[in-house]
Amino acid sequence: MGSLGEKELEIINQDQETDPETTTMDTLIVIPEPLTTPKVVYKYQKWLEVGVHALVVLASQTVATILAKLYYQKGGHSSWLISLTETVGFPILLIPMILWPDKKKPTLEEGNSICDDSKPPSIMAKLVIYIFLGFLVGGGCSLFSTGLLYLPASTVSLISSSQLVFNVLFSLCMRLVKLTPLIANSIVLITISSVLLALQNDESSSKTSSSKHHYAVGFVCTLTAAAGFGLLFSTTNLMLKKVLKKKTLREIMDVIICQSFVATCLILIGLFVSKEWRNLNSEMHNFELGELSYVMILFWISVCWQLYTYSILGLIMKVSAVFANVITALGAPVIPIMSVIIFNDKMRGVKAVSIVLSIWGFSSYAYQQYLDEQKNKAGVLKNCNGTSEDLGIESG
Repeated sequence: MGSLGEKELEIINQDQETDPETTTMDTLIVIPEPLTTPKVVYKYQKWLEVGVHALVVLASQTVATILAKLYYQKGGHSSWLISLTETVGFPILLIPMILWPDKKKPTLEEGNSICDDSKPPSIMAKLVIYIFLGFLVGGGCSLFSTGLLYLPASTVSLISSSQLVFNVLFSLCMRLVKLTPLIANSIVLITISSVLLALQNDESSSKTSSSKHHYAVGFVCTLTAAAGFGLLFSTTNLMLKKVLKKKTLREIMDVIICQSFVATCLILIGLFVSKEWRNLNSEMHNFELGELSYVMILFWISVCWQLYTYSILGLIMKVSAVFANVITALGAPVIPIMSVIIFNDKMRGVKAVSIVLSIWGFSSYAYQQYLDEQKNKAGVLKNCNGTSEDLGIESG
Protein backbone atom coordinates (compact mmCIF):
# COMPACT_ATOMS: atom_id res chain seq x y z
CA MET A 1 0.00 0.00 0.00
CA GLY A 2 2.85 2.36 0.76
CA SER A 3 4.29 2.04 -2.75
CA LEU A 4 0.86 2.54 -4.30
CA GLY A 5 0.29 5.71 -2.26
CA GLU A 6 3.66 7.07 -3.31
CA LYS A 7 2.84 6.44 -6.98
CA GLU A 8 -0.49 8.25 -6.60
CA LEU A 9 1.28 11.25 -5.05
CA GLU A 10 3.82 11.31 -7.87
CA ILE A 11 1.04 11.29 -10.48
CA ILE A 12 -0.74 14.17 -8.72
CA ASN A 13 2.50 16.19 -8.53
CA GLN A 14 3.22 15.61 -12.21
CA ASP A 15 -0.29 16.73 -13.15
CA GLN A 16 0.13 19.89 -11.12
CA GLU A 17 3.50 20.66 -12.69
CA THR A 18 2.29 20.08 -16.25
CA ASP A 19 -1.13 21.76 -15.91
CA PRO A 20 -1.04 24.66 -18.40
CA GLU A 21 -3.79 26.59 -16.63
CA THR A 22 -1.94 26.51 -13.34
CA THR A 23 1.31 27.55 -15.03
CA THR A 24 -0.43 30.40 -16.85
CA MET A 25 -2.09 31.71 -13.71
CA ASP A 26 1.20 31.57 -11.79
CA THR A 27 3.00 33.61 -14.42
CA LEU A 28 0.22 36.22 -14.61
CA ILE A 29 -0.03 36.76 -10.86
CA VAL A 30 2.01 39.80 -9.79
CA ILE A 31 2.91 39.86 -6.13
CA PRO A 32 3.16 43.44 -4.83
CA GLU A 33 6.63 44.37 -3.71
CA PRO A 34 6.77 45.20 0.02
CA LEU A 35 8.31 48.41 1.23
CA THR A 36 11.15 46.52 2.88
CA THR A 37 12.56 44.92 -0.27
CA PRO A 38 16.25 45.55 -1.01
CA LYS A 39 15.45 47.75 -4.03
CA VAL A 40 13.15 50.08 -2.07
CA VAL A 41 15.54 50.23 0.89
CA TYR A 42 18.45 50.92 -1.47
CA LYS A 43 16.59 53.81 -3.13
CA TYR A 44 15.85 55.58 0.16
CA GLN A 45 19.31 54.81 1.48
CA LYS A 46 20.85 56.30 -1.66
CA TRP A 47 19.01 59.61 -1.37
CA LEU A 48 19.65 59.74 2.35
CA GLU A 49 23.36 59.48 1.60
CA VAL A 50 23.00 62.17 -1.08
CA GLY A 51 21.37 64.48 1.47
CA VAL A 52 24.14 63.90 4.02
CA HIS A 53 26.82 64.52 1.38
CA ALA A 54 25.09 67.75 0.31
CA LEU A 55 24.93 69.07 3.89
CA VAL A 56 28.60 68.23 4.45
CA VAL A 57 29.56 70.00 1.22
CA LEU A 58 27.67 73.17 2.16
CA ALA A 59 28.94 73.26 5.74
CA SER A 60 32.58 72.42 5.03
CA GLN A 61 32.82 74.77 2.05
CA THR A 62 31.38 77.66 4.05
CA VAL A 63 33.51 77.09 7.16
CA ALA A 64 36.74 76.61 5.17
CA THR A 65 36.19 79.78 3.13
CA ILE A 66 35.32 81.88 6.18
CA LEU A 67 38.36 80.60 8.10
CA ALA A 68 40.66 81.27 5.16
CA LYS A 69 39.40 84.84 4.89
CA LEU A 70 39.80 85.22 8.65
CA TYR A 71 43.42 84.13 8.25
CA TYR A 72 44.03 86.88 5.69
CA GLN A 73 42.26 89.55 7.72
CA LYS A 74 44.12 88.83 10.97
CA GLY A 75 47.63 89.03 9.58
CA GLY A 76 48.15 86.06 7.24
CA HIS A 77 49.66 86.70 3.81
CA SER A 78 50.73 83.34 2.36
CA SER A 79 48.36 82.12 -0.38
CA TRP A 80 50.56 79.05 -0.83
CA LEU A 81 50.01 78.08 2.81
CA ILE A 82 46.22 78.32 2.41
CA SER A 83 46.51 76.24 -0.76
CA LEU A 84 48.51 73.65 1.18
CA THR A 85 45.82 73.36 3.86
CA GLU A 86 43.31 72.43 1.17
CA THR A 87 45.18 69.27 0.19
CA VAL A 88 47.69 68.32 2.90
CA GLY A 89 45.00 66.77 5.13
CA PHE A 90 44.44 63.80 2.84
CA PRO A 91 45.81 61.29 5.44
CA ILE A 92 42.56 61.94 7.34
CA LEU A 93 40.81 59.99 4.61
CA LEU A 94 42.65 56.86 5.74
CA ILE A 95 40.31 56.71 8.75
CA PRO A 96 37.20 55.52 6.83
CA MET A 97 39.36 53.06 4.92
CA ILE A 98 40.44 51.49 8.23
CA LEU A 99 37.04 51.61 9.94
CA TRP A 100 34.97 50.38 6.98
CA PRO A 101 36.28 47.23 5.32
CA ASP A 102 36.29 46.98 1.56
CA LYS A 103 33.56 45.03 -0.21
CA LYS A 104 34.58 42.43 -2.73
CA LYS A 105 31.64 43.11 -4.99
CA PRO A 106 31.26 46.67 -6.28
CA THR A 107 27.99 48.43 -5.62
CA LEU A 108 26.34 49.39 -8.87
CA GLU A 109 24.43 52.63 -9.13
CA GLU A 110 21.12 52.79 -10.97
CA GLY A 111 21.61 53.26 -14.66
CA ASN A 112 25.29 52.38 -14.52
CA SER A 113 26.76 49.06 -15.50
CA ILE A 114 30.25 47.66 -15.30
CA CYS A 115 31.60 45.09 -17.70
CA ASP A 116 33.43 42.53 -15.60
CA ASP A 117 35.20 41.18 -18.68
CA SER A 118 36.93 44.48 -19.42
CA LYS A 119 40.59 44.69 -18.56
CA PRO A 120 41.57 47.10 -15.78
CA PRO A 121 43.81 50.04 -16.76
CA SER A 122 47.55 49.55 -16.51
CA ILE A 123 49.67 51.03 -13.74
CA MET A 124 51.09 53.62 -16.13
CA ALA A 125 47.59 54.68 -17.19
CA LYS A 126 46.54 55.06 -13.54
CA LEU A 127 49.68 57.09 -12.81
CA VAL A 128 48.95 59.47 -15.68
CA ILE A 129 45.34 59.89 -14.52
CA TYR A 130 46.35 60.58 -10.92
CA ILE A 131 48.99 63.12 -11.97
CA PHE A 132 46.53 64.89 -14.27
CA LEU A 133 43.86 65.07 -11.56
CA GLY A 134 46.50 66.20 -9.06
CA PHE A 135 47.55 69.04 -11.36
CA LEU A 136 43.93 70.18 -11.62
CA VAL A 137 43.47 70.05 -7.85
CA GLY A 138 46.77 71.82 -7.07
CA GLY A 139 46.30 74.50 -9.71
CA GLY A 140 42.69 75.13 -8.71
CA CYS A 141 43.55 75.43 -5.01
CA SER A 142 46.40 77.87 -5.71
CA LEU A 143 44.26 80.08 -7.92
CA PHE A 144 41.36 79.98 -5.45
CA SER A 145 43.61 81.02 -2.56
CA THR A 146 45.05 83.90 -4.61
CA GLY A 147 41.56 85.11 -5.45
CA LEU A 148 40.55 84.93 -1.80
CA LEU A 149 43.59 87.06 -0.91
CA TYR A 150 42.49 89.98 -3.10
CA LEU A 151 38.68 89.67 -3.10
CA PRO A 152 35.96 89.50 -0.41
CA ALA A 153 34.87 86.01 0.58
CA SER A 154 31.36 86.49 -0.82
CA THR A 155 32.70 87.65 -4.19
CA VAL A 156 35.03 84.66 -4.42
CA SER A 157 32.25 82.21 -3.59
CA LEU A 158 29.91 83.75 -6.13
CA ILE A 159 32.49 83.75 -8.92
CA SER A 160 33.34 80.16 -8.00
CA SER A 161 29.71 79.15 -8.48
CA SER A 162 30.25 79.75 -12.20
CA GLN A 163 32.07 76.42 -12.26
CA LEU A 164 28.61 74.91 -12.70
CA VAL A 165 28.50 76.42 -16.19
CA PHE A 166 31.97 75.12 -17.01
CA ASN A 167 31.07 71.70 -15.66
CA VAL A 168 27.98 71.48 -17.86
CA LEU A 169 30.00 72.47 -20.92
CA PHE A 170 32.72 69.89 -20.20
CA SER A 171 30.13 67.23 -19.35
CA LEU A 172 28.34 67.90 -22.63
CA CYS A 173 31.60 67.52 -24.52
CA MET A 174 32.26 64.22 -22.72
CA ARG A 175 28.63 63.08 -23.25
CA LEU A 176 28.08 62.61 -19.54
CA VAL A 177 24.91 64.66 -19.23
CA LYS A 178 22.02 65.88 -21.37
CA LEU A 179 21.04 69.54 -21.28
CA THR A 180 17.34 69.75 -20.44
CA PRO A 181 15.23 72.91 -20.01
CA LEU A 182 15.18 72.49 -16.22
CA ILE A 183 18.97 72.15 -16.02
CA ALA A 184 19.39 75.16 -18.31
CA ASN A 185 16.97 77.09 -16.09
CA SER A 186 18.96 76.26 -12.95
CA ILE A 187 22.20 77.34 -14.62
CA VAL A 188 20.70 80.66 -15.74
CA LEU A 189 19.22 81.40 -12.30
CA ILE A 190 22.40 80.59 -10.40
CA THR A 191 24.45 82.64 -12.88
CA ILE A 192 22.14 85.65 -12.49
CA SER A 193 22.39 85.26 -8.72
CA SER A 194 26.18 85.32 -8.92
CA VAL A 195 26.22 88.34 -11.22
CA LEU A 196 23.92 90.32 -8.93
CA LEU A 197 26.03 89.72 -5.86
CA ALA A 198 29.27 90.27 -7.75
CA LEU A 199 28.05 93.64 -9.01
CA GLN A 200 27.07 94.69 -5.52
CA ASN A 201 30.43 93.60 -4.17
CA ASP A 202 32.10 95.54 -6.94
CA GLU A 203 30.34 98.69 -5.76
CA SER A 204 31.27 98.09 -2.14
CA SER A 205 34.85 97.18 -2.93
CA SER A 206 35.35 100.32 -5.00
CA LYS A 207 34.87 102.37 -1.82
CA THR A 208 37.67 100.52 -0.05
CA SER A 209 41.41 100.68 -0.65
CA SER A 210 41.43 97.61 -2.91
CA SER A 211 43.25 98.47 -6.10
CA LYS A 212 41.93 97.72 -9.57
CA HIS A 213 45.00 95.64 -10.30
CA HIS A 214 44.47 93.40 -7.30
CA TYR A 215 40.77 93.07 -8.11
CA ALA A 216 41.57 92.08 -11.71
CA VAL A 217 44.13 89.52 -10.57
CA GLY A 218 41.71 88.09 -8.00
CA PHE A 219 38.86 87.94 -10.50
CA VAL A 220 40.93 86.20 -13.19
CA CYS A 221 42.41 83.71 -10.72
CA THR A 222 39.03 82.85 -9.21
CA LEU A 223 37.36 82.47 -12.60
CA THR A 224 40.21 80.28 -13.86
CA ALA A 225 39.96 78.18 -10.71
CA ALA A 226 36.23 77.75 -11.32
CA ALA A 227 36.93 76.54 -14.85
CA GLY A 228 39.60 74.15 -13.54
CA PHE A 229 37.32 72.69 -10.89
CA GLY A 230 34.55 72.30 -13.46
CA LEU A 231 36.95 70.32 -15.63
CA LEU A 232 38.08 68.36 -12.57
CA PHE A 233 34.55 67.26 -11.69
CA SER A 234 33.73 66.20 -15.24
CA THR A 235 37.03 64.38 -15.68
CA THR A 236 36.69 62.63 -12.32
CA ASN A 237 33.18 61.50 -13.24
CA LEU A 238 34.43 60.17 -16.57
CA MET A 239 37.48 58.43 -15.14
CA LEU A 240 35.64 56.75 -12.28
CA LYS A 241 32.81 55.38 -14.39
CA LYS A 242 34.43 54.68 -17.74
CA VAL A 243 38.17 54.17 -17.21
CA LEU A 244 39.03 53.33 -13.61
CA LYS A 245 35.60 51.80 -12.89
CA LYS A 246 35.82 52.61 -9.19
CA LYS A 247 32.75 51.80 -7.11
CA THR A 248 33.74 50.67 -3.63
CA LEU A 249 34.70 53.01 -0.81
CA ARG A 250 38.31 51.86 -0.73
CA GLU A 251 38.77 52.37 -4.48
CA ILE A 252 37.29 55.87 -4.32
CA MET A 253 39.54 56.75 -1.41
CA ASP A 254 42.53 55.57 -3.42
CA VAL A 255 41.69 58.10 -6.15
CA ILE A 256 41.25 60.95 -3.66
CA ILE A 257 44.44 60.19 -1.75
CA CYS A 258 46.58 59.81 -4.88
CA GLN A 259 45.41 63.05 -6.49
CA SER A 260 45.70 64.91 -3.16
CA PHE A 261 49.25 63.61 -2.73
CA VAL A 262 50.24 64.88 -6.18
CA ALA A 263 48.57 68.25 -5.53
CA THR A 264 50.30 68.57 -2.15
CA CYS A 265 53.71 67.95 -3.74
CA LEU A 266 53.05 70.62 -6.37
CA ILE A 267 51.95 73.18 -3.77
CA LEU A 268 54.96 72.44 -1.58
CA ILE A 269 57.22 73.13 -4.55
CA GLY A 270 55.44 76.44 -5.09
CA LEU A 271 55.74 77.31 -1.38
CA PHE A 272 59.51 76.79 -1.36
CA VAL A 273 60.14 78.34 -4.78
CA SER A 274 58.22 81.50 -3.80
CA LYS A 275 60.23 81.63 -0.51
CA GLU A 276 57.04 82.33 1.46
CA TRP A 277 58.02 79.63 3.96
CA ARG A 278 60.67 81.96 5.40
CA ASN A 279 58.01 84.33 6.73
CA LEU A 280 55.71 81.73 8.29
CA ASN A 281 57.38 81.79 11.71
CA SER A 282 57.15 85.57 12.12
CA GLU A 283 53.66 85.51 10.64
CA MET A 284 52.50 83.07 13.34
CA HIS A 285 54.03 85.17 16.15
CA ASN A 286 52.45 88.39 14.84
CA PHE A 287 49.01 86.88 14.20
CA GLU A 288 46.34 89.06 15.83
CA LEU A 289 44.42 86.16 17.38
CA GLY A 290 47.47 84.43 18.80
CA GLU A 291 49.65 81.49 17.85
CA LEU A 292 47.18 78.85 19.00
CA SER A 293 44.39 80.38 16.91
CA TYR A 294 46.78 80.55 13.97
CA VAL A 295 47.44 76.81 14.16
CA MET A 296 43.79 75.87 14.81
CA ILE A 297 42.53 77.94 11.88
CA LEU A 298 44.90 76.17 9.51
CA PHE A 299 44.03 72.79 11.03
CA TRP A 300 40.28 73.17 10.64
CA ILE A 301 40.63 74.56 7.12
CA SER A 302 42.43 71.35 6.23
CA VAL A 303 39.80 69.13 7.87
CA CYS A 304 36.90 70.97 6.22
CA TRP A 305 38.39 70.71 2.75
CA GLN A 306 38.94 66.97 3.13
CA LEU A 307 35.32 66.51 4.17
CA TYR A 308 34.33 68.64 1.19
CA THR A 309 36.42 66.53 -1.20
CA TYR A 310 35.02 63.25 0.08
CA SER A 311 31.40 64.42 -0.05
CA ILE A 312 31.80 66.00 -3.49
CA LEU A 313 33.10 62.72 -4.85
CA GLY A 314 30.21 60.95 -3.14
CA LEU A 315 27.73 63.23 -4.95
CA ILE A 316 29.49 62.60 -8.26
CA MET A 317 29.24 58.84 -7.77
CA LYS A 318 25.66 58.82 -6.46
CA VAL A 319 24.17 61.33 -8.91
CA SER A 320 26.42 63.25 -11.33
CA ALA A 321 29.15 65.89 -11.52
CA VAL A 322 26.60 68.54 -12.54
CA PHE A 323 24.55 67.84 -9.40
CA ALA A 324 27.71 68.17 -7.29
CA ASN A 325 28.37 71.56 -8.87
CA VAL A 326 24.78 72.65 -8.22
CA ILE A 327 25.25 71.86 -4.52
CA THR A 328 28.53 73.81 -4.56
CA ALA A 329 26.82 76.75 -6.27
CA LEU A 330 24.04 76.62 -3.68
CA GLY A 331 26.67 77.47 -1.07
CA ALA A 332 27.27 80.83 -2.77
CA PRO A 333 24.49 82.67 -0.88
CA VAL A 334 25.40 80.93 2.38
CA ILE A 335 28.86 82.49 2.57
CA PRO A 336 27.59 86.11 2.27
CA ILE A 337 25.18 85.41 5.12
CA MET A 338 28.03 84.13 7.26
CA SER A 339 30.08 87.16 6.25
CA VAL A 340 27.29 89.38 7.59
CA ILE A 341 27.35 87.55 10.92
CA ILE A 342 31.13 87.21 11.32
CA PHE A 343 32.63 90.15 9.41
CA ASN A 344 29.66 92.58 9.92
CA ASP A 345 29.02 92.96 6.19
CA LYS A 346 25.82 94.70 5.13
CA MET A 347 22.87 92.65 3.87
CA ARG A 348 21.04 94.52 1.11
CA GLY A 349 18.03 93.70 -1.04
CA VAL A 350 20.19 92.46 -3.91
CA LYS A 351 21.71 89.77 -1.70
CA ALA A 352 18.27 88.60 -0.60
CA VAL A 353 17.11 88.36 -4.22
CA SER A 354 20.23 86.42 -5.20
CA ILE A 355 19.65 83.94 -2.38
CA VAL A 356 16.10 83.31 -3.63
CA LEU A 357 17.37 82.83 -7.19
CA SER A 358 20.00 80.33 -6.02
CA ILE A 359 17.43 78.27 -4.11
CA TRP A 360 15.10 78.42 -7.11
CA GLY A 361 17.88 77.21 -9.40
CA PHE A 362 18.74 74.34 -7.06
CA SER A 363 15.06 73.33 -6.83
CA SER A 364 14.84 73.32 -10.62
CA TYR A 365 17.72 70.88 -10.93
CA ALA A 366 16.43 68.73 -8.04
CA TYR A 367 13.07 68.44 -9.82
CA GLN A 368 14.86 67.33 -12.98
CA GLN A 369 16.54 64.57 -10.95
CA TYR A 370 13.12 63.51 -9.66
CA LEU A 371 11.72 63.33 -13.21
CA ASP A 372 14.69 61.25 -14.36
CA GLU A 373 14.16 58.80 -11.50
CA GLN A 374 10.45 58.47 -12.29
CA LYS A 375 11.29 57.88 -15.95
CA ASN A 376 13.75 55.13 -15.07
CA LYS A 377 11.20 53.54 -12.74
CA ALA A 378 8.54 53.57 -15.48
CA GLY A 379 10.98 51.91 -17.88
CA VAL A 380 11.71 49.14 -15.39
CA LEU A 381 8.00 48.47 -14.81
CA LYS A 382 7.38 48.41 -18.54
CA ASN A 383 10.08 45.81 -19.06
CA CYS A 384 8.69 43.69 -16.21
CA ASN A 385 5.17 43.82 -17.64
CA GLY A 386 6.46 42.91 -21.08
CA THR A 387 8.30 39.92 -19.65
CA SER A 388 5.15 38.75 -17.82
CA GLU A 389 3.08 38.99 -20.99
CA ASP A 390 5.65 37.00 -22.93
CA LEU A 391 5.64 34.28 -20.29
CA GLY A 392 1.83 34.14 -20.35
CA ILE A 393 1.73 33.78 -24.14
CA GLU A 394 4.36 31.04 -24.14
CA SER A 395 2.59 29.07 -21.41
CA GLY A 396 -0.74 29.42 -23.23
